Amino acid sequence: MDNLIQDTVNYNSAYISLSLLDELDYCLGGYGKPTPEFIFSLNTFIESFIGCSEFYTSLDELNHLSLTAAAIFPSGRPILNMLVRETGLKFVSGVLEAPSRVIFKIDREGKSKKEAEQEFISQYGRNLKTDYFSQSDVSKTADMLPLVTGAFNEEKEFIVSEVRTTTHALISNLISVSNTSSIQTTLPIGLFGQQVNEIRKVPYSIDALRKLAALHQIQLDELLQNLGYSYLPIPPFTNILLSQLNNISEIPTKLIQLRADFQELRERFIALEQQIYESPAIKQQLEARRAFNDFWATFTKKYEIKNLRLVHNHLDIFQDADLDKSANNLIKTNHLKDGLSEINYAKILGKAVTKSIDWFKDRRVINRFKGLTNIWELFQNSTNITQQLKHFERLFGVTFSNAELDRVHQFISQKMNNLPKDIHA
Repeated sequence: MDNLIQDTVNYNSAYISLSLLDELDYCLGGYGKPTPEFIFSLNTFIESFIGCSEFYTSLDELNHLSLTAAAIFPSGRPILNMLVRETGLKFVSGVLEAPSRVIFKIDREGKSKKEAEQEFISQYGRNLKTDYFSQSDVSKTADMLPLVTGAFNEEKEFIVSEVRTTTHALISNLISVSNTSSIQTTLPIGLFGQQVNEIRKVPYSIDALRKLAALHQIQLDELLQNLGYSYLPIPPFTNILLSQLNNISEIPTKLIQLRADFQELRERFIALEQQIYESPAIKQQLEARRAFNDFWATFTKKYEIKNLRLVHNHLDIFQDADLDKSANNLIKTNHLKDGLSEINYAKILGKAVTKSIDWFKDRRVINRFKGLTNIWELFQNSTNITQQLKHFERLFGVTFSNAELDRVHQFISQKMNNLPKDIHA
């Protein structure tokens, strides 16, 4: 995870899940029909593709891709190829960390890695789609994420290993990374609930926030209004795209054109993140947010119908329980010694203590934001979803029953703790 925490992730970037890309290519590449859950997959990808400047995935997932893509997607991957061409998909290591088990082994015998991979695919290929691809299904709990990776060992054997990571571990790592970098996340619906509930945990007390507001010469109410979840009106990107299509094969070309139309939007997001990061105090960060909000109000005026994207703002304070407590005390007491005294030193690295000291000394807490698709609005009986369902019938030849849509409604209600009650407009 260190590569993500360092300065390798640029502003306005998103981590995109390979399983989401698999689902998109399966339906948009003509391999199979979409499910109701695919409505979310398509919307969250389009919002990210238009709004985010760069995309990252894990090195583990890229290794998996090289071993499985030919068997699962023999006719090509239109969405993955488009993403790579347009954004230069990058990778980071350490997001998925778990023990592995060997599932395939052959002697090298002069083979190149590509030739060895082809031999694995030819022998194991029939099982790859069954074992490593599935469409989103909220009625099935996805507890594990299986990935395969291949490499030559010291004995010059080509080894393919399977790594099974829990979805909880993936989300925990991503949340930890996103709290200390500029990266956002683009995940399938099965991981969305875990992400929403993990992000909404608040590590700081109202007393700490009151002290912080005084330190930065701002009002507590203004600080509170810039924390937690809020709504950001956005153009109805998915409806705009679908209305331009005669068939699904046009999606990559039309989506690239739509992304180009919103270049200024991405530039504004980059400028905002940079201003927030470089501002010496929260007061200046809030001023940058106000300027951005003024631009945004003007930007969205021309769209009669809007979607409401979720935006999460938080203070850049440690997410580890001991470090939360320490940072909280630093805010409340202003005494470095008292704040650090409650840390269990056996549980943290020296650089974490150094970061605590730097944070206190600079009196700067970075207020970052994370954009998420508003799944509640998406599956309500609104104009947007009604229009999308008509486009799905026209383009994919599928009609979803009320019972199928209600299945997703139930998932949202059960897994996401009715978050809209906590959102300020």
